[in-house]
Amino acid sequence: MAKNGKRGLIGGFKDPVSRPRFIIWAGVVVLSLLAFLIVAFGASSTYWFCSTLCHSVQGDAIAAYNQGSHSTVNCLSCHEPVNGGPIIFTYRKAEAGVLGAYQLATKTYASPLNPISHLALNRSEMDFSDDHCTQCHNLKNRVVTPSEGIIINHDAHTEKEINCTACHNRVAHPEDGLETIAKNPETGEPAAKHADFMTMTACFRCHTLTSESPSGAEFKAPGACATCHPADFDLKPPNHDAADFYPKGHAHLAMMEVDHVTGRPAENIIRPVEHGKSEEGEESAGEAEAEGEAEAEAEAEGEAEGAEEEHDPEVLPVVAVQEVDYCTTCHVENAFCLGCHGMEMPHSEEFETKTHPEAVATQLDKCEFCHQQSATFFCDNCHHGSKVGWTYDPATPWQNQHAKTVVEKGVAGCLGACHEQQFCVDCHTALKPLPTSHKAGDWLHAGLTVTSYPDGHAAPTAVHALSAQKSIDSCDVCHGPGGVSAAFCASCHGIEMPHPDTFKTNHVSGRNTPQVCANCHKAAELCSDCHHKGAVNGVPWQNQHPVAVAAEGADPCFEKCHQDKTFCVNCHTTLKAIPASHKVGDWTRRATDAGAAHQLAYKASPTACDYCHGDGGVNAAFCQSCHQLPMPHAEKYADEGHQKDLQAGVTKPVCLNCHAQIFCDSCHHEGAVADQPWRTYHPAIVKDKGAQPCFECHEPTVCSHCHVGLSKQ
Repeated sequence: MAKNGKRGLIGGFKDPVSRPRFIIWAGVVVLSLLAFLIVAFGASSTYWFCSTLCHSVQGDAIAAYNQGSHSTVNCLSCHEPVNGGPIIFTYRKAEAGVLGAYQLATKTYASPLNPISHLALNRSEMDFSDDHCTQCHNLKNRVVTPSEGIIINHDAHTEKEINCTACHNRVAHPEDGLETIAKNPETGEPAAKHADFMTMTACFRCHTLTSESPSGAEFKAPGACATCHPADFDLKPPNHDAADFYPKGHAHLAMMEVDHVTGRPAENIIRPVEHGKSEEGEESAGEAEAEGEAEAEAEAEGEAEGAEEEHDPEVLPVVAVQEVDYCTTCHVENAFCLGCHGMEMPHSEEFETKTHPEAVATQLDKCEFCHQQSATFFCDNCHHGSKVGWTYDPATPWQNQHAKTVVEKGVAGCLGACHEQQFCVDCHTALKPLPTSHKAGDWLHAGLTVTSYPDGHAAPTAVHALSAQKSIDSCDVCHGPGGVSAAFCASCHGIEMPHPDTFKTNHVSGRNTPQVCANCHKAAELCSDCHHKGAVNGVPWQNQHPVAVAAEGADPCFEKCHQDKTFCVNCHTTLKAIPASHKVGDWTRRATDAGAAHQLAYKASPTACDYCHGDGGVNAAFCQSCHQLPMPHAEKYADEGHQKDLQAGVTKPVCLNCHAQIFCDSCHHEGAVADQPWRTYHPAIVKDKGAQPCFECHEPTVCSHCHVGLSKQ
């Protein structure tokens, strides 16, 4: 037995003794394998297996199948080759199982399933040949029930090898009224629905009104209305019955984005597009969706469909539904559209800048028909509006609002773009209009001052100057070219405008021609505002300069303009000007311990006094004639010096030139009261304090001199 066990499978079959046992076990294995395959193939062919396992992530396909008329037909009846045999059946099962398991694991499955219906266009026996449908449907005895208003010749399509699913692509998975429930594995968004090949736009994947096939294939189908519609059928779509459809509405319809499912204008996403794009740099919805479908197909099939040189002959060569132009299903563009518009539609990108002037010159009636300038002001809104940066007011004639536009925006947008300058000149010459702006009181002249000492420039305030700065070429229209150097401007200004950089250093010549400066500079304070730091507009300098001199001193004046102090003296002498500071009550005499006002002013600016009172400061003759004493007083003058001066003959009036009586009393007479003579209140003080403090200054007999003298009176 041990020897027999080592002979192997082949040896076991050769050995007469073990052969029966080996045959029995081999039969058991084969029968078990067959049983497994039968059960596995049967289970994997059920609706439960397809919907719960294989296509569990494509709930939209399952839901569409459940609501269709084929929901009682087994999935394999359509998705497996007809009479394919066990080998092909096994191969397709293995292929679907391995590929499906990989896509589920890696999340690379297509969503929605078969996104561009490429299986429906595949006419091979392995996919969707007519044999799949004729298993159940026999067109020879089947009553065809097309939609109302439709004529369909199935035999003509069969002769051209147009397979059933090329039109009936959603017959087993109808999506009408179905909200998609599947999710895109990449974005998590609801999966898009499939294109419906039963729409008229889808028919024109093959049918055409021209001699050229829409898809470029070798065959084309007629596109005449009578081919598919009876004579009593209303050929006009409901959207053409809208009140404003013609002429405005039809253009809006033609520019709508296209619905991927029907190929018709997407009423629910109305958004006009320009030159095939919805917004700048953004693809239209149809383009984006088509691109997404192509990517999904490439992922699912591993190749890109539709390239002419790589086209599979088993796949019907038609364009996508959304690539069929909705309007051209009824209208031949070159004949119908161009026959009315007379030019390319939509206009090319260069139409606005290059082509449309010629079109306006030769086909103005065509432009008016669509744009209705007389009612919508279409041309004005651009030429007299956005093109010149102006908000055009359709309620106001252009000639009544263009003046304000020119004032604010200038004429740069007009000249060279549409008009030459002579156009403006001719119009103004003929109408002789005086712009409203020219009638303003401050058009020619306004207060023109300088406020930023010492380097500021006079900022224009007259309206004509401001307008010229904004758009000098607007002035040229009436006053001739040359800007501010034009003869018209120069005849008034009489001087170079704007002033050159060197003007501030040589403008002193203006003293000889003040009327030229006065043309613009009406404010009398102009010179002061520039030359005198701290000047205030509107206030004459002679009323301001004392404060400025007191704050800054007079030295800056001599550095810049005035030669010496003689200028100041001559002016003050001529005008007999007494500075306001000299008129205060404490100017001469001290009222407080801080000192008299003239004393404080002298300390602040010693040289300022010299202008009127001569050099020498406090030792000048003018000061000494009043003071009569060296000024300022020597140290300890209050304690000792003033008594010596009094004893030496200095009289009391000399002291009173500066000091009021209270100055002496406040020191000598305790309790002194300002503005009251000492004799009125000293009795009370003597009575309270006694007379002894008085004898520190006076002899005892001084009391009798006063009291006796008064008693004799």
